[in-house]
Amino acid sequence: MPPDPFTGIPADIQAFRDGWTEITDHGHPYEVVLARDFSDDYLAQRICGTFQNMGDKVTASLVSLGKEVSRASILELLIGDVAIVQLEQFTTEMLVKQNSPPPLAPYEYRDFLYTRWYRSRFNLSNDKSFAHFMPPVSGRHDIIIMDSRRFVTIHSCTRGFSQAGRTGSEDSEVWMEAGAMLRRLNELEVAIFSRSASNLLNHGNGSIVVDDELIASRASDEEQKVVSNRKAGKEGPVADCVACALSSVLLGMRLRVKNDPENVEQLLQTLPLSTASGNDLEVAFDLEVAFDRGYGKLSSVEAIASRNLHVVTVAGTLGSRHPFNTSDEWMSTLKKWNTTRGVDQQKILSWAMGSL
Repeated sequence: MPPDPFTGIPADIQAFRDGWTEITDHGHPYEVVLARDFSDDYLAQRICGTFQNMGDKVTASLVSLGKEVSRASILELLIGDVAIVQLEQFTTEMLVKQNSPPPLAPYEYRDFLYTRWYRSRFNLSNDKSFAHFMPPVSGRHDIIIMDSRRFVTIHSCTRGFSQAGRTGSEDSEVWMEAGAMLRRLNELEVAIFSRSASNLLNHGNGSIVVDDELIASRASDEEQKVVSNRKAGKEGPVADCVACALSSVLLGMRLRVKNDPENVEQLLQTLPLSTASGNDLEVAFDLEVAFDRGYGKLSSVEAIASRNLHVVTVAGTLGSRHPFNTSDEWMSTLKKWNTTRGVDQQKILSWAMGSL
């Protein structure tokens, strides 16, 4: 066991042992917790609870459907039929439009998805992957892969919404805004992640995090293309994502469009979050919602906190309408205002600092 770091502290200043008793604003004494104890007692309990909750929910869902618990049945459960049916319909429309028969057969799009995920394991061209690498591994693990030409055809024709009305006729060409096109993907976004959110979200003592993700795109007609210096080779639209911080499972995503300041709130509305009230507040607050830097605007925090959820956020700079700011930022701003403002403002800020 590592040595106790507090043994070398004089007893007279050990407030948590032999000295005075510190009382918080809530009337409870402070508790000093070592990092290793915090990891063992707090994080380990949450991680174990999250994975146990995932296993129990998935098992219960499969049993209710009369299916055996296996990897194949779990994958089929989490994907969901609604999203697959929509993708089959929209992709078939594009196949017909481009005169690329035959239309999709039943379960063919599932085979395409499985082949697509399998194909992503190889950082090579399609020709080399299908010819030299995928057949030996698929034979060893009994994996059925699609024909390479059919795979490429379906891949190029995959669409996330109906093609009806996407472009104007030859007589009256209509320009469709890219933002409207991205928002039409929202129905598919919800359908894809609905099963994951209902089966893999730990309401008891889980933790979810909200962050953004840059989606690579080579399209030249993007309404709002973002270029990131931190991510080489990536430029395209941005999506707000919510994921489990303990299992790294993606629970939902929503593409950003212009003039939509409530994108994050709409994203969290798709999750079956607790809305407990009254005596159930303690149960509701066991689920943490953590925001990445830049998401802590007051309106967003208020919207999430109104659902009785524990919010963890980062205040970027003073004056950015963040609900929380560090003491260093407060003192720095106070010194700056002392030289430019009167004594009244200084007294007000000093009183505010003393009441925190």
